[in-house]
Amino acid sequence: MKFEMTERDKKLLIFLSVFVIVVCVGYWGVYPIIKDINSIKGKIQTEKDLKEMNEMKVTQLPMIEAENDAMSEKIEKARAGYYGMMTSNEIDKHFTNLVLTSGLYSYDLNIDISSKPTSLEPYQYSKKADSDSEDETDDETDDESDDSLDESDESELFDDDNMFSSTGIYTATITMKIGGDEDKLIAFLDSLCNTENKLRIVNYAFSEERSIVYNDTDEDSEENESYDIKTNKTLKITFEIYMCEE
Repeated sequence: MKFEMTERDKKLLIFLSVFVIVVCVGYWGVYPIIKDINSIKGKIQTEKDLKEMNEMKVTQLPMIEAENDAMSEKIEKARAGYYGMMTSNEIDKHFTNLVLTSGLYSYDLNIDISSKPTSLEPYQYSKKADSDSEDETDDETDDESDDSLDESDESELFDDDNMFSSTGIYTATITMKIGGDEDKLIAFLDSLCNTENKLRIVNYAFSEERSIVYNDTDEDSEENESYDIKTNKTLKITFEIYMCEE
């Protein structure tokens, strides 16, 4: 059986062939190129944005450096007066030498160094205490009106271990019992009160200790034997020093 193609069939076949060729060239040839071009354009735009950001950072660098220098100066001023971090032995040596160089005697010394950063409440009648109390009142009002804060959020906000974790300041509580002349004891107490170091007197008390001293000027004569009462002035003082991390 013989089939003959008409002119119309030939034209239709040619059209379909051209269409298939165009689709194949477009899908496997042109489309990947366009896709790569768009990808490259996106990368170019990203690099341009990064370049603009870096240029902006460069222009801001002098201002940031000036702010860092100013902040460093503030940090150094804030650290001024704080003791460096010391161990118990170093604290013992420091204050024992201070007592001895003051012409006094050290009878007893106890040191307790806190393992957690320090938080010191302001004086109850100070402006700081008043402002803090107002803030606490506002916070309580906000908490009552906001029911979205669950218990897990509250525990995270008010965790004692994390509240003051960034202060870098630690307290060492020192209790000393020293003796000597009353004038020297008073001068030693005044020196602690007037020191530029971060130190807080917690309490102190003066007392007298009497002891009987046996005197024997002549061993062969009982009449020369005598007893004297010796009075020693003592000062028991408890104070806190504040140490700052370097």
